Amino acid sequence: MTPASPDTAPVISVGLAVRNARETIGRCIESVLSQDLDDLELIVSDNSSDDGTTEIVQGIARIDGRVRVSVNPVNVGSHENMNLAFEPARGRYFRWISADDWLEPGCLSASVAALERDPEAVGVTTWFTIHSPAGRTRYEEYGGEFPASPDPVRRFERMLWFFHAGDAKYDPVYGVYRRDRLERSGRVRPVERTDWLLSTELALMGPILHLHERLANRTRDYPTGSRQRTALRRRLDPVRAGQLSRSPHRLAGELFELAVRAGLDEEQLRRCRRALRSFWVREVRRVSRMKAADAKHRLLAG
Repeated sequence: MTPASPDTAPVISVGLAVRNARETIGRCIESVLSQDLDDLELIVSDNSSDDGTTEIVQGIARIDGRVRVSVNPVNVGSHENMNLAFEPARGRYFRWISADDWLEPGCLSASVAALERDPEAVGVTTWFTIHSPAGRTRYEEYGGEFPASPDPVRRFERMLWFFHAGDAKYDPVYGVYRRDRLERSGRVRPVERTDWLLSTELALMGPILHLHERLANRTRDYPTGSRQRTALRRRLDPVRAGQLSRSPHRLAGELFELAVRAGLDEEQLRRCRRALRSFWVREVRRVSRMKAADAKHRLLAG
C-alpha cells in the first residue's frame, strides 16, 4: 500500500502525546511506521520536552513524511496533550499511543479490517502485554464478553464491570476508533478517571469489537501512596491537578449523565442505574482499600 500524499487523508491516524521520553520514543515510533498498513499518519504532540525528545521526533519527521510534529511552548499536561494529538487527525480511524508503548506487526491492519467488516462498530480493541519499568511482563487473554453487544445498556454494563476487573483484561482507550465518533465525544476530560468516562461514552455510541490477539504492548508503573498519586495528577494536568479526583458518588453521576446524553429510554436508564449501584459499591471498596494502604504507609514511614 502506498502512503497517503500530504493532500490525501490516510486510512488511519495515530496520535502520540509525549513529554520527555528520549529512551523509548524511537521504539514506539518505529513500531508504528513499520506496520504493514503504511497508509497512515503519525501525529506527535511534544509537550515541551527538555530531554532531547523534541529533536529525536523532528529528525524522524524530516526523513518520513508520514510523521507530523507540533511542540507545545509550555507543559499543558498529558490529558490536554492527548487532545492536541487528536485534533489534527485526518484519518478515517484513530488510535492513541504512549511513548513507552509499542505495537506488534499487523496491529493496525487487523484493527482496520475488523472495522471495515462491521460498519456498526465504533472501535476495536486487542489483547496486550503489560511491561513494568523493571522489565517484568504479564498478560491476561480474557475470553469473556466485551462491550460488543447490539444492546447499548449491555455495553454500558460490561464497561463498568471491566473498570474493576483487573488492569490486564481490557485497555479500551488504546483501541482503534472511527475518528468521527471520537469527534462527537467529550474526548479526554480534566478528570483523573477520564479513560473510564471516554470508554463508556464510546461504548454507548456503538459496539466495540475485540480481536483475540496480543497486538499491543503497554508499559505501566502504578503510583503508590498519596504523594505519588498527587505527582501523577500534576503530570496529567499541572493547572487543575487538585480538581481531578472524583468521589465514587460523583463519578457514578458523571457516568449516568453519559447514558442520559446517549438518548436511552426510561427502561434502559433504569438498567443503567442498577449497573451503577454495583459499580458504586466496587468503587467505594477500591477507594477504601487505597486509603487504608496510605494510612499504613504513613504509619510505617513515621
